[in-house]
Amino acid sequence: MRFRRVGRIGTTGALTAAALGASIVLTPASASAESAWECYGTQVKRCAAVWWDESADTYRARAKITDVAGGGSYQVKVTDVKLQRFSGDGWVTMRTAKDGDGWHDTQDLAGTTTVNPCAWPKSSFGVVATFSWKGASSGEKTWRPNNSWALHCD
Repeated sequence: MRFRRVGRIGTTGALTAAALGASIVLTPASASAESAWECYGTQVKRCAAVWWDESADTYRARAKITDVAGGGSYQVKVTDVKLQRFSGDGWVTMRTAKDGDGWHDTQDLAGTTTVNPCAWPKSSFGVVATFSWKGASSGEKTWRPNNSWALHCD
């Protein structure tokens, strides 16, 4: 199985690339970028990844939120993590992890169970999660990084 990763090209571009297979950057299976976090935010970092278990050739969605040192003092949590597959017509949720373990002072991490991506060859996969923080200013946001991941199954 070879790993492919669609780079950050905007929501429309990512959907087009996922649907048409265009603009996909090939990453060798031995590279460390297979499961790299995509993170956003300054005082509260929101990160997501489609995590590839190389030995089992499986995917799972992972999400984490961190209260960054030196910023505001926030309590954080990540909930409702979803591994999704782009079906050509839209995103289909494959796995969900509710992760109801509550608020954390520094960091929270959650992940779904795994799927065999070769059951849907040449599909792209994405992560959706709800990231929450509270402190000096509060917020809650459902966020998806502007990229997706794809595998080519031999």
